[in-house]
Amino acid sequence: MMNRSNGCLLHDNKRHSEKSWLKFLILRVIFEQPTYGYEIIQKIEEMSYGRHTIKSGTMYTTLRRMENEKLLTSIWRKSKSGPDRREYRATKKGKTYLKNSLEMIIERKKMIDGMAAFYYKHFGENYR
Repeated sequence: MMNRSNGCLLHDNKRHSEKSWLKFLILRVIFEQPTYGYEIIQKIEEMSYGRHTIKSGTMYTTLRRMENEKLLTSIWRKSKSGPDRREYRATKKGKTYLKNSLEMIIERKKMIDGMAAFYYKHFGENYR
């Protein structure tokens, strides 16, 4: 069982569930490879099959909040082909947040799989 005191996307304040989901998606992207704000936007759109399109203002505001919450850090990187860019990476606290969020998703998936089985049994193709 996960330690819920460390926080995760499904245990943040319920009024902020969309913000929590965005924090989860950002951490998911930068966990594997630190990257830049615009690339995070593109990767989230790709991995969500276009269902999550994030405005750059929303992204950068969220990234700043996440830095303030110590979920990620950033450094400026020199660019040969354009302006310098800020690269983001997950902190230990951010990795814990991501892990706890993924554990909750796995728990919820089990419940949803059971509901889907119930649906197919009672209302599937043979339902009339």
